[in-house]
Formats: sequence, structure tokens, C-alpha cells
Amino acid sequence: MLVELWLRGVRNLAECRVRPSAGLSVFVGANGSGKTSLLEAAYVLGLGRSFRTHRLARVAQSGATEFAMAAELDDAHHGRSRVAVEWSGQRRSRLNGQWMEGHWEIARRLPLVAVHADSFELLTGPPEERRRLLDWGGFYVDTDFAREWRTWRRAHEQRNAALRQHDERGAERFEGVAASAGTRLTEMRARFVQDLAQHLRGPTTESLRQGLQGEIEVAFRQGWPDGEDLVAAFARSRSSDLERGFAQTGPQKADIEIRVAGRSIREASRGEQKRVLNALVVAQGKVLVSSAPAGIAPLLLLDDAVAEMDEPGLEGVMSVVAQLGWQCLATTVDETWAFDAAASQSDATMFHVKHGVITPG
Repeated sequence: MLVELWLRGVRNLAECRVRPSAGLSVFVGANGSGKTSLLEAAYVLGLGRSFRTHRLARVAQSGATEFAMAAELDDAHHGRSRVAVEWSGQRRSRLNGQWMEGHWEIARRLPLVAVHADSFELLTGPPEERRRLLDWGGFYVDTDFAREWRTWRRAHEQRNAALRQHDERGAERFEGVAASAGTRLTEMRARFVQDLAQHLRGPTTESLRQGLQGEIEVAFRQGWPDGEDLVAAFARSRSSDLERGFAQTGPQKADIEIRVAGRSIREASRGEQKRVLNALVVAQGKVLVSSAPAGIAPLLLLDDAVAEMDEPGLEGVMSVVAQLGWQCLATTVDETWAFDAAASQSDATMFHVKHGVITPG
């Protein structure tokens, strides 16, 4: 759980400390007031990257060359933790006063799921978005995922370097390690998709699926033909890979196929896509809770909640999240909705955001 969040040098926000509710915290303000920047900061703390930009430099205030954010966390498994992210040309992550190599351990302590303006890219965008979901899921269903991912990635990049140099023997030398680690991380990804499908069909997401004409189906595409060993797939594609200078098969080509009533999600209406997205986000969180140690629950971020979800879907998500007891940070321009949402839950807080200044009330 996010106990307190501190920010300095983040976009248009004034330096601040925010203590969100253990349940719902609603941040209301005009467009451009800084609401999304607050959620972005929480996202960077949890995942080490932004949902608004691929360049962390853009998270800094205009003209600034650095930013910092920190938080106090608390959960039944890890107890109290202090985490921080600083950027001044490169990202550095800190846990309980110690600089970390990578961001993996902080991600375990601040797991989060989010709905924002670009969330529909997960459904209809390029495969990269769904691979991030696969890696998010693999990371939380198996504690060895991070190690296997790093091993595979290093061997994959070394093989690609050899392919660019048209060095066939060099490329072959890295295939055993890449195949071994790649197969293991693929098994973890596949297990996540199986768990995700189960929750998408289960009772927790039933109310969120209302209005759909059939079941939500998710199918895992591992990145090479089913039934083929990855070492064999590398050998089969090596000649073509040498011509192109990069690997054309393997975990870097994985994807998730999402269908509703047998039709691709791309053919669904916007309303149907919203319902699928709502159910997908809750199912993600359920997979995390069922896989993580007892006492770990996701932080849900809903940016511009009223705009990105229709009213029944939004009410359904808020109701389900309240029943599950998850912490939620939501932003909106609609003060009436913010007041009603905060009043509808026993453990809720409302904040106003104006010209980058956040005040409770």
C-alpha cells in the first residue's frame, strides 16, 4: 500500500507530500492542473517507466535537468519500505536507503495496474504493449522470471550482434543459452495468460462483462511455432536471420490474441473494448493477488476515469475494487462524480489539484 508520496521537479507539480487513503483517493481539477502527473509519478515509482512517454527526461519540469520522487510503502509481507526514483540523465532506484541495480525489487513492493488515455493500445495497438503485459504477469507469477528474462535478453542481444556481423558461428554460440532461458520465461508467460483467462471468465469480472455478446478469450502466441523446440527454431531461421541481421523468432515476437465472441477485439465497438479493458485490468490484479505472497495487493491508477470508461463500467470497476479492498488513485475533471465517488466508500479521500498544487478536501 502507498502510505505517502513525495514529489520534486515533476512536470508542472509543486513539490508536495500526499497521503492517499488506504481505499479510494480522488484527485479533481481542470485539464492541465497536474492530476495525471501525480499518477505518472506513482507509475514511475512502481514500474521504473512512464505511461506517458518513453523518455523519462520529459517527466522533469520544463527546463529542469532532474526530478525525484519517493514513497513510504506498507504491506503484510514486506512491512514498511522506503522507495525512491531519481533522474538526472539516467534513472536511479533506491530501496530503504540502498541504490538498486535495476528496479525489480521495488516493483514487487509497489505492484500496480492502470487505466489511462493510451490503455486501449493494449487491445488494438502493436504487440509491444501486450509483451509488456506478458512480462508484468510473468514477473508476478514466478520469482525467477527476472533472472531468466535478463539471461535471455543478454544472449538474445549477443546473438543479434553476431547476426549483424554475419557471423554464423558466433550467432550459434549464443543460441543454447537464449533458448534455455527463453523457454523458461515463455512457460511463465504462458502460465500468466492461463491465469488471466481464468479470471476473465470468473465471478469477479462478471459484472464488468455485462453487455458483451460472448466470452472474452485470450490466447498466448509464444513467438515461434507451437510444438517446436526453440533451439530448433533458431537453427531453422538462422540463414534468414543472417540475411536480415536480427532474430525473427523467439520470445521477442510473443503476443496475446484477444477475442470477444470469437471476433478479434479490433472489430469490437468502443463500448465493448471499454468493457474488455475494465475486466482485463481487474483480472490482472486478481492474478497478482493469487500469485504474490499473502498481503500483497495492487495499486489501481485510473486517469481521467469518467472519460476513459462509460458510467456502468466505471461504477462496476469502483464497486469491484471496493469489494476487493484495493487501494485506488483516480483523477477526474468532474467534481460531482468525485464527490459522489468519495462519499460512496467508507475509506475515501478527495483532493483538489489547481495550477500544480494538491490540497486535501
